[in-house]
Amino acid sequence: MDLDSPQSYDVVDPADALGDVEATARQWAEAASLGPGPLDLRRFDAVVISGMGGSGITGDIIWALSLERYALPVVVHKGYRLPGFTGPRTLVVALSHSGATEETLSAFEEAGRRGAARLVVTSGEALAERAAADGAHVALVPGGTRPPRHSLGVLLVPTLVALGLDDGLDEAVAVMDRLGREQGRDVPTAGNAAKELARRVALGVVPLAWGGRGIGSVAAYRLKCQLNENAKIPAVHGELPEADHNDVVGWESPSPLRGLAAMIILRDPVGEHPRVTRRFELTTQLLSGRLAWTADVVGRGQSALARLASLLFQADLVSVYTALAADRDPTPITSIDQLKSRLGSPAGVQ
Repeated sequence: MDLDSPQSYDVVDPADALGDVEATARQWAEAASLGPGPLDLRRFDAVVISGMGGSGITGDIIWALSLERYALPVVVHKGYRLPGFTGPRTLVVALSHSGATEETLSAFEEAGRRGAARLVVTSGEALAERAAADGAHVALVPGGTRPPRHSLGVLLVPTLVALGLDDGLDEAVAVMDRLGREQGRDVPTAGNAAKELARRVALGVVPLAWGGRGIGSVAAYRLKCQLNENAKIPAVHGELPEADHNDVVGWESPSPLRGLAAMIILRDPVGEHPRVTRRFELTTQLLSGRLAWTADVVGRGQSALARLASLLFQADLVSVYTALAADRDPTPITSIDQLKSRLGSPAGVQ
């Protein structure tokens, strides 16, 4: 599809996934009042954030924001059984947009057995019912037909407020609003960075989404996941400095992927360690003859939340534009649905 024909987008995107992404700034702004408000965290020694997929990315974001300025360690949990240290001095945050994610339900129940405090962020179903019955803190968020990966604001913002990590929220909303005007559907590809990058990805490369540990890496992981689900293409996540200790060597062999992979670097100029900045310069030089191309997506804003939000928003736009450019409906996730159907309902998952 020609990305400069937005009047035809609904042919490929009948559920208007692009509209969901374009509404991100408004969604974040409206979500601040959805939760229980700031929690008293003084009695906790750690925070465990449990969630999967489009809901679970909230945990990764909070972990990145907590790295330099949070008194409590934050552990991201994506599975059934909680870490062994979980107990009465642990706050477990259970995130599930649908309220029916079996791994998150399992973690919620185990947290109760271990005497941990619990905060639930969900739109309803079993998780909301169990939380209400157990007297857990609950943020009941809008459900509807929007998939979890396009509902990040309603899951993330109430959690940020509850954990006292919402500094910079107004700036984040303003930065995303500005980016939306610059990279929205009506802005031609020639002056639209998100469309131009999507056009290059849709030509058939395997994207390598890389970022510096923390904000850049989490945004890169978001891009990888969104390209998987929205554009239906394989993508690989990498993080510096770690990738300089392994990944770079993998491109020494005459692999069939040489020349077919492209590196997209999610940059956080304000927060990036100077040595990581230098590593990106040297690493891209080293791999320049082995990759199809490299491109940077740069964060904006001053606060950590604004910088991360700007990268997440651009990643989401690129992923949907890539789907449209390749004539793929961004909304269906057939393989995930098939897996869930074949797994069946969990019976006493522990």
